[in-house]
Amino acid sequence: MAGSDASPSPAAAPAAAVQVRCAGCRGVLAVAPGMTEFICPKCRMAQRLPPELMPPSPPKASPTPPPPPPLPPAPPPPPQPQSQAAPPPPPPVPVPAPRRSGPRAQGVDPTKIQLPCARCKAILNVPHGLSRFRCPQCDVDLAVDISKLQHFLASASPGFVPPPPPPAPPVPMPHMPFLPMMPRMPMAPMAPPSELPEEINEVAVDVEREEDEGGAVGDTFMDYRPPKLSLGLPHPDPVVETSSLSAVQPPEPTYDLTIMDELDDTKALSCLQIETIVYACQRHLHHLPTGPRAGFFIGDGAGVGKGRTIAGLIWENWQQGRHKALWISIGSDLKYDARRDLDDVGAKCVEVHALNKLPYSKLDSKAIGITNGVVFVTYSSLIASSEKGYSRLQQLVQWCGSEFDGLVVFDECHKAKNLIPEAGGQSTRTGKSVLAIQEMLPEA
Repeated sequence: MAGSDASPSPAAAPAAAVQVRCAGCRGVLAVAPGMTEFICPKCRMAQRLPPELMPPSPPKASPTPPPPPPLPPAPPPPPQPQSQAAPPPPPPVPVPAPRRSGPRAQGVDPTKIQLPCARCKAILNVPHGLSRFRCPQCDVDLAVDISKLQHFLASASPGFVPPPPPPAPPVPMPHMPFLPMMPRMPMAPMAPPSELPEEINEVAVDVEREEDEGGAVGDTFMDYRPPKLSLGLPHPDPVVETSSLSAVQPPEPTYDLTIMDELDDTKALSCLQIETIVYACQRHLHHLPTGPRAGFFIGDGAGVGKGRTIAGLIWENWQQGRHKALWISIGSDLKYDARRDLDDVGAKCVEVHALNKLPYSKLDSKAIGITNGVVFVTYSSLIASSEKGYSRLQQLVQWCGSEFDGLVVFDECHKAKNLIPEAGGQSTRTGKSVLAIQEMLPEA
């Protein structure tokens, strides 16, 4: 009787939680054992575990059919005459055994192509026709090599034939309305990801690598403070820059601000904004090898206060005797923001004129009477013209004069993109106008 005194077996240790990185906010999440689908509590993004972290599915036991009942013995054949030979019995017909397909991999979308990431080797569901995408696990940009992909599909499936190109869209008839039709793309047969050979890793090409793959996330950005200027108060909000950019030292500041004493009293600008004004004014003292005056690009992010920095730059030039300035932006409503920023830096005497409210005649004429101040222009007004052919661009150049050496501010300058278009495209009118006003005012 050995079973009565045996000690109970220890309980199995609970499985540890799986740690994954959220595909949306990139935070680290702890997924409970056995859970395959979850929602990030921070960004509320629904997602599921990658295939390599899926728990193995238990094999499904198929019920064994009961054995068939025994057949009764066959009666003996009747005696045949000696002169006739008995015909041979027919061969038994083999019954094919039913095929059992393996369990389907979890997290695999059969309507898409399964490709592994070149860095973390995670199996990704890539839609047909998508040539560039981002891995949701390691956040790296990937590109698909079509030639290697077709070679792999041909080697994986002997009967694979590359899909033919989609048919041309139908040509609309003059008397019939045209309804666009989406061509149906044939789906290539794909093998399960578990059976993919190692050569598939060459299909996804890593096109962007981080400088330090083993570094911590906190080392990507660093707090920014002016390294060579100690003017003004600290910025009210934290400002950061990339670690690679922090290794580049700015030039030595040599420009002395005229409005510095006033800024010390008003505390209107932070040390970051004052640093930008110093370097901008210092850059404007130089000319390019081709002759025009050098410009300055402000690449600060949102929240640093680029509008107030521009207002401080206009106020500094005003104190230097340059009483005309052009402020080009994306919307006419931003004129009120420009007025507010000028008032904050102490430039309340500088007037702001909205060009879209003025006629096409000369701005400094007796009828209009604008002799100084800031003319606020939108990019759409910059390319506008009257019915008589007189354009806003000509109106602004005439008001500034050929010896104009004041400020021309291109706020939100991405609106002037596509000056040099891609093959088969055309330059935008906005891009041409922005280039033209710089060529007409080389000392601005």
